[in-house]
Amino acid sequence: GERTRWTEDAKNFDATKQRLVGDCAVGSAFVSYCGPFNQEYRSYMTNDKFTADCESKSVPVTKKLDVITFLVDVGTIGDWAMEGLPSDPLSIQNGILVTNSSRYPLLIDPQGQALAWIKSRESARMPPHGTVLLSDSKLKDKLEFAMGDGKALVVTGVENDIDPMLDPVLEKEIIVKGRRKMITVSDKP
Repeated sequence: GERTRWTEDAKNFDATKQRLVGDCAVGSAFVSYCGPFNQEYRSYMTNDKFTADCESKSVPVTKKLDVITFLVDVGTIGDWAMEGLPSDPLSIQNGILVTNSSRYPLLIDPQGQALAWIKSRESARMPPHGTVLLSDSKLKDKLEFAMGDGKALVVTGVENDIDPMLDPVLEKEIIVKGRRKMITVSDKP
């Protein structure tokens, strides 16, 4: 009984280990490329394109890899739910993308669910004024305050264009002088 189960578990673990490189490649491709797309197209890219690319290069990979269970554990999903993230697969995928991307996310959020989740998630790091509209006349001052104090700044009301003043921040153009790190905003470091 128990010996048989352990032997089977060892075989399954060995098979999982063999597919790990391919699965990591698919997971990385998901985080890197799937952000702007809907759930159906993400599934198509993950299962038909990324997996097929691994197979064409003879890299072992899991067929129909569930990126949610591969990239995040149940405890993290539970934490996100307590912070207000809906528990549907698309919202969880979006949570994965927001928390694992190296770039700042631009979220299209007509229902306000993502904004509520991020405000809850970052509540300890939010400045006293909370979020700021892109059209706010004091955007530069609020940005400098948030950056100077290491706060999280959530900019809302972004339409078609983003203020060029934000480009150095969005591109993470960090200047290191001694032990200080700075970003030039409107020609002011």
